[in-house]
Amino acid sequence: MKNMGLKEKIERLAARILTYFLMIIVKSIPETMLFRFSHLLGNLFFLLSDKRRNRTIKNLTFVYQEEKSSEEITRLAKQVFFEIAEAIVDTVIRFFKDADLRKGLLEDISIEGAQYLDEALKTKKGVICVSTHFANFLFLALRLSLMGYPCNIVIKDSDNPVAAEIWHILMRKAGIQWITALPRIRAVSDSLKWLKKGGILFLFADQKKHEGVLVNFFKCQSGAVEGPAILHLRTGAEVHCAFMIKLSRKKYKIIVTPPITVKKSGNREEDVYHITQAFTDKIEEFIRQYPEQWWWPWRRVMKRNKKTKIKQ
Repeated sequence: MKNMGLKEKIERLAARILTYFLMIIVKSIPETMLFRFSHLLGNLFFLLSDKRRNRTIKNLTFVYQEEKSSEEITRLAKQVFFEIAEAIVDTVIRFFKDADLRKGLLEDISIEGAQYLDEALKTKKGVICVSTHFANFLFLALRLSLMGYPCNIVIKDSDNPVAAEIWHILMRKAGIQWITALPRIRAVSDSLKWLKKGGILFLFADQKKHEGVLVNFFKCQSGAVEGPAILHLRTGAEVHCAFMIKLSRKKYKIIVTPPITVKKSGNREEDVYHITQAFTDKIEEFIRQYPEQWWWPWRRVMKRNKKTKIKQ
């Protein structure tokens, strides 16, 4: 236990030192140069990360092979990497360079569909917001919290403990509330408590899950997280989707959708499937509208599975 404690202290110290030096570097470089660097970073990421590049091209080919040429798909893949790099640089600038992070978020991020949250909160059952890895998604919940909405976000820590601690430092600095996804039992308990208090719970549901609910996603069978559906059935909290869409450099719009409505059958397994399919359809709809803004490199390779029959 003592060794583990010492290891943790070393990791946290390393994270603080790296964060401090990152802050010094960012503050000393003009913003325009940082954004130019983001394009270089995106290009290097595309060229050097064989695994992420190939996965992105394979997934885009699977989705768009009947609509786009291979050259168009490659250009779109490069744009995806550029957008991710720019989102990362934008995040770093806001944390370390902007004089007032919260003021900047209020000025740069508009909201569409806030009335749906207002109506849902009146039920006193909390609200489940299904979110995705779109653009600068990190600030979605924080921006809404600046309007007075009680927001909490479930996130999975990085496997690298130093990287995870750096994110914790940044989130604490920004005032972002979060629930750690692991251990799962504790995450579920904390999520239920938050909903019981009448809060808004953000869950990222756009990544493939091996043991999840099999749903249709871009014409393939994909495992999706069942958490939003299960929490909805247990609490009665409305399920909405919320997307962070980039409008231009440093300008974004949060779009909150109307509640996901599915006729309940009384059969838990079927209800979980239909709810999950409903919000997955909404996620696919937005990805098709803004394909360059979704984080494709972190999506496992899509492929048709002819062996498993999807419920209808």
